[in-house]
Amino acid sequence: MRPLEIAGYDEVHRLECGGAPTFLAIHTRFTGRAFGGIRIRDYPSERAALGDALALSQAMSRKAALAEIPGGGAKTVMMRPPPERRREALEELAAIIESLGGSYCCGGDYGFTVEDEATVRARTRHIATGDLSDATAAGVELAMLAAEIPTSVAIQGLGRVGEALARRLVARGIKVLAADPSPHAATPRGVRRVDPATILEAEVDVLAPCAHGGVLGEAAIERLRCRRICGAANNPFATKSDADRLHARGIAYVPDFVANAGALIEGALTTIGEAAAIEARMAALPELVRAIDRESRRRDRSPHWIAVEIADARLATRRRRSE
Repeated sequence: MRPLEIAGYDEVHRLECGGAPTFLAIHTRFTGRAFGGIRIRDYPSERAALGDALALSQAMSRKAALAEIPGGGAKTVMMRPPPERRREALEELAAIIESLGGSYCCGGDYGFTVEDEATVRARTRHIATGDLSDATAAGVELAMLAAEIPTSVAIQGLGRVGEALARRLVARGIKVLAADPSPHAATPRGVRRVDPATILEAEVDVLAPCAHGGVLGEAAIERLRCRRICGAANNPFATKSDADRLHARGIAYVPDFVANAGALIEGALTTIGEAAAIEARMAALPELVRAIDRESRRRDRSPHWIAVEIADARLATRRRRSE
């Protein structure tokens, strides 16, 4: 482990796991612990991977603060190892997580498979129980329906979360379009598969980004034909200016670190023995969405920045109390 000094972060490390550069970022710890998933994907550079780890761990802190989870935010980002060394890389990462003694509790994230989970679980106790993709989908569904029930939704990404969300929406009688670049991605019954190149331009009530982040850049925002965006993808904006661009177009937005809080709520509360509180925390998500939306309209400011303000104020209060 090579520690990196990053202002505003409790702890950041560069790891070499099975030959794969890996970054473990702990943005904040509260009550002695932080929660965050393990992400595995191709990155163009170590700089890009580190930047993703930092942004994602900060978003986890904000998510925990808004969902009133007793813990901070973290994230592990692994540059995809060669297939023949993937198991070795995850075994080494799990050993490091175990050595932290529970101050970092991990879970699955983008690119992390069921097989990966089994590998990590065999070597550390500090991993959330089971597949949390349906919990994520449940949270997105609650957030999406907070204002009104849509008649049509376009889902970008049919991974475990996107597929679970699609099934939930179809069961409600909502028309669902979906796209995924992988021909092997499952298409739930009742879902119409469309070209991934056109999914962002679908004329629907709600667009649900459910793959990797950074998909909402200037050009993509100009092409949008939805009325609202609410999905599971972390950090969907390509730049900080894009939240304002979306707001200027009059397209409503549910902040990602509110919409995708379901996995954190279920995983964290189960891990710390407070599973009885899960139902109430999940039920609180729609009112949080409505409160952010009301303040956004009152101040004519992007819901993203309203949510950031609320979350950061809560984080500042938590820090003061922990000093």
